[in-house]
Amino acid sequence: MNAHDEWQALLPPEPAGPDDRAGASACRRRISFRRRQRKIPYVITLNLTAMIDTIFNLLFLFIIISRFGAIEGMLPARLPARVAQAAALPAAELPRVPIRIRLIPDAANPAGCRATIDRFNETPVELKALPAALRRIRDAGVGFDRATPVHLLARDDVAWDHVVNAYNAAMAAEFGKIYFAGSS
Repeated sequence: MNAHDEWQALLPPEPAGPDDRAGASACRRRISFRRRQRKIPYVITLNLTAMIDTIFNLLFLFIIISRFGAIEGMLPARLPARVAQAAALPAAELPRVPIRIRLIPDAANPAGCRATIDRFNETPVELKALPAALRRIRDAGVGFDRATPVHLLARDDVAWDHVVNAYNAAMAAEFGKIYFAGSS
């Protein structure tokens, strides 16, 4: 027995008279209506029209209010047109290695003083010979000229007169930047 036959078995018998016929057809309609009616699964749909319109309006707004100009942080620079103008600008001075003169008291003469020049005269010389030694250093070239700084380093037991004499010796050797650097 197939499914159709089972269905027919569930139906009431055919009416014999005209009155009974209307009731049976109504019953069949009800049963057939129930059978034909299927449950349709709910399908969720999104209406994206409003969202797409909003996105395009925002895009249009951002394009309108954007300013396409020069990049921030970039400053226009006016460079010299000629090399002669560039040569006329003052050059930055490189830091120079100073000449360090250390003043030490003379052991043989308590009132005397001797001087050593770091990297040049490690043996102590008398203050009278100091201007000649400084001129030799300046004239030898190799990065030492009148703009080279001279640092005077004196211990606490050296008399102030000797420090002044060393200062005068550096001036006699034509150095322009002479500094008192403290104790050695």
